[in-house]
Amino acid sequence: MNNITKQNAAFRFTDEEMETAKGTDLPDLLGHLGYSIRRVGSRYHTTREMDSIRIKDRRTWKRYSNGTGGDAITFLQEFCGKDFREAVNYLLEFNGKRTRDSPAPRPRPAERSEKPVFALPIAHADQRRVFAYLQKRGIASQVIRGFIEAGLLYEDSLHHNCVFVGREASGKPVFASKRGTYDLNGSGFKGDAVGSDKSVAFRLPCNPTLDWVAVFEAPIDLMSFCTLHRAVTSNAVALCGLYQGPLDTYLRENPHLKRIVLCLDVDGPGREATEKFQAEYTARGYEVSVKAPALGKDWNELLQHQVFGKEIEAPNSKHSQSKKEEIESMADLGKLISAKTAADTQWRERRQAEREAASSLRDESVAEIAADPEVFARYLDMQGDNLTYSAGNIAMVMKQNPEATVVFTRDRWKALGRFVLETEQDKGSKIFARPSTGRGYTLADAFDVTQTQGRDIGTPHLEDNTPEMETVLVSLLNYSPVQVTAQEELGVPAYYDPRSMVLAVDPGCPDSEAFGAIAAEIAHARFHDRGFNRTYSREGCELSAQSVAYILCRRFGISRDLPDLSKLPELFRGRQDQGRLEVLNAIRDMGKQIGGGIEKSITPPQRAAPTAHRDAR
Repeated sequence: MNNITKQNAAFRFTDEEMETAKGTDLPDLLGHLGYSIRRVGSRYHTTREMDSIRIKDRRTWKRYSNGTGGDAITFLQEFCGKDFREAVNYLLEFNGKRTRDSPAPRPRPAERSEKPVFALPIAHADQRRVFAYLQKRGIASQVIRGFIEAGLLYEDSLHHNCVFVGREASGKPVFASKRGTYDLNGSGFKGDAVGSDKSVAFRLPCNPTLDWVAVFEAPIDLMSFCTLHRAVTSNAVALCGLYQGPLDTYLRENPHLKRIVLCLDVDGPGREATEKFQAEYTARGYEVSVKAPALGKDWNELLQHQVFGKEIEAPNSKHSQSKKEEIESMADLGKLISAKTAADTQWRERRQAEREAASSLRDESVAEIAADPEVFARYLDMQGDNLTYSAGNIAMVMKQNPEATVVFTRDRWKALGRFVLETEQDKGSKIFARPSTGRGYTLADAFDVTQTQGRDIGTPHLEDNTPEMETVLVSLLNYSPVQVTAQEELGVPAYYDPRSMVLAVDPGCPDSEAFGAIAAEIAHARFHDRGFNRTYSREGCELSAQSVAYILCRRFGISRDLPDLSKLPELFRGRQDQGRLEVLNAIRDMGKQIGGGIEKSITPPQRAAPTAHRDAR
């Protein structure tokens, strides 16, 4: 009975646990412990810290300077000061074989080894070296950018390594594999961040409409495959070695998966693992197939051969594909593309249905605004409090939240120092908004101020005979498209004469009264458009002009009576959905244009902030 067998008899680990511990991938383990791993020839690895050590077939080590050697258990005993029980328990945890469902034998509290806390390496300000390195490996820039935007890849600040981020099903990062971007004199640095969850490793999200998962050894091989097969954007796992724990986790989290495609390296360890995995997972009831690169030992070598013409070995005799297999492979890829196309179509149809439902809701609300004076009055109040939003969006909010006053999206509230309450997160009103691409429209959630908490946003309130009111009146008059004259005893605070195209103002009128009257007459002048609007009549535009004035007075805290709403039927007569919306938007657009200029002239400066919000449909 050898020494390890005697020790195991004392601690009663199962045969399966012992095989797991002794079979630990040593380069992965040493990288996890902080050693700098490098390859020596085609069969060995060593470390920069102990260059006399040689790791053979990734499972056994020998240090030629003193003649010691063994497996992962003896390595931890020799170099990490662990006894046998600590070493085996550590390796079982490292290999993901210790969970709450199968707890390890607990040592006494004083002897318990704490698992390091996981933290992602600090990110660099840009990704230039990651792009340069991976493009040098043949990986397409679109693929690199896609991984970065998905939060799966970035450049670390300290050493400029590629950091491949492994995220659990919830999206939380729990694993990070680091790959050096400098490998001029051989294989560059490789290692995992301290505390990484090896049972998750690196993977792409799972598409529930697909029943397969592709399995790779390294993240770079996975990215290489994605470059060669652009239709593959999900359902893939990189083991970051040959430990099958990440695949088991992926399968457990996605029980609908029925097929496994093994895309491992075709070197000795890779072929051995492929045969082992194929037998094991077939016995578990999965349909297992093997997809190997036609040339080279892995997918990145094949990619570099195709992109740069890199010389590599002849076709792999055992795993090379015949013409028939290649056709079947292409058929499989066609199936993947068809499945993805179907999923994309379903997504687009669902989004289109949501937009159509939102449009119907908007049109229904606009019809109510056009038909009911009380609802129209409510609309004017809402539009005055929310000049940055279109008439259609205000109508949608009114329908979904009749008590709403001031609304913004979650991000806009955050910019203003307020945050949506947790209890209100799913109670927003749907509105149309521009996406970040600036093309088309998408649906977004808008929340009323009562659904938020935080900094007081304040509201303007202008008073007569103040410097602020004088500034506002000057700004307002600047929006007159025609000549402005002072005329005492005019009889009204302001009047636009369409025949002479002159706007007369009574200078003796109180400031607040003058503001509303001037705003209405400027609206008349703008609707007249210097006589180019042949359909203009003062009576026909009176309600629209007075509505513009009311909105502006509401926006700047100036008291003003509602317009005469008895003319509401005439304003919308003969107009259907789009026509009604055009009338409301004409009123809102003029109010926004005039109000935006006035907004900039008001102090304090933060009052200008809401106008920076991206307008929506």
